[in-house]
Amino acid sequence: MRKYKLLYFVSEDEYFLSHKLDQACSALKNNFEVLVVCNFTDKEKIIQSHGFKTEHISINRGSINPLREIYCIVKLCMIIIKFKPDLIQSIALKPILYTSIISKLFGKPKMIFCVVGLGYIFISEKKSSKILRFIYINLINIFLKKNKVFFIFQNREDESIFKKNNITKFSKTTVIYGSGVNTDLFKSKKTKKIYDIIFHSRILYDKGILELIKAVKEIRKREKISVLILGYPDKENRASVKVSMLEKWQNEKLIIWKGKKKNVIPYLQKSKIAILPSYREGLPKNLLEAASCELPIIATDVVGCREICQHNFNGKLVPAKDYVYLSKAIEKILNNPRLISVYGKNGRKLVIEKFSIKIIIKKFLNVYDEFLLE
Repeated sequence: MRKYKLLYFVSEDEYFLSHKLDQACSALKNNFEVLVVCNFTDKEKIIQSHGFKTEHISINRGSINPLREIYCIVKLCMIIIKFKPDLIQSIALKPILYTSIISKLFGKPKMIFCVVGLGYIFISEKKSSKILRFIYINLINIFLKKNKVFFIFQNREDESIFKKNNITKFSKTTVIYGSGVNTDLFKSKKTKKIYDIIFHSRILYDKGILELIKAVKEIRKREKISVLILGYPDKENRASVKVSMLEKWQNEKLIIWKGKKKNVIPYLQKSKIAILPSYREGLPKNLLEAASCELPIIATDVVGCREICQHNFNGKLVPAKDYVYLSKAIEKILNNPRLISVYGKNGRKLVIEKFSIKIIIKKFLNVYDEFLLE
């Protein structure tokens, strides 16, 4: 049986470990040689310990410095020439752009582009973001013209946007809902519920953190509420919240901020409700993890969130950027133990049937087989 070479290209080692490790391990078990290319920080040895080869590339998600970008593209070229992959899987917008730009230089590797959310330049309506969005779409169209690749989206809306802009005109597309969650690890546990609300995510304004704070202030007029925040700001993202602001909210006792935790399971098990009032998502793994632990979830009725949070089934959907609706949804569930139980059980059932890691891995392996054998 032939051994294929698979190159994973992601921005950061931490993202690979949290979202793609299980998929890559399954590829190893299915006779792939795997190379992970990303901006390594302190996780390279951990990734190597799983049997993967690694190559460092100084990609910065927030950079638009032309010299830096050209250097990274050249470095990627050199890595591809050296490794000679049969399949390149590029994950997120910038790795997709880099791979598109050099795609004409390599006839052999087949390319899978995973769109895991459209990010700040597609969310923001600022003039600068619109310009970057225009440039991105046109660059992709220029370099991918008549170049057949396989696009994988996490939701139908993102797929529709790419199709409307003719990015996928000559390519195959499919939707695979997220990165999956290990339901054997993420499960409920009978323990004391210390926190009313848990928010575990990158701490960005686009994630609705400001609306959450306003909702907490509104609820505090009537009753006490404890809100746990897990995560750090993302300095490479233009929507990042300053640490000083988080410290201010903590000093005002609006939140309990514990930074980022390697293992969030104990915190989920000690919480009553998971929340993500985001403006837009690909398919948020944090909501999957919470639902798998039988937490009811509250999310905004936006792309990505509504795939996981089904209104009045496993949680509540609220309008984006509306802290009043958000506060009412929180109080509605918090003050109804029966809803907490029913929504929690429904959420876990949904994850097991549609979003478990076993289902997602199988779908990716099927894409590899289908694409390589064409």
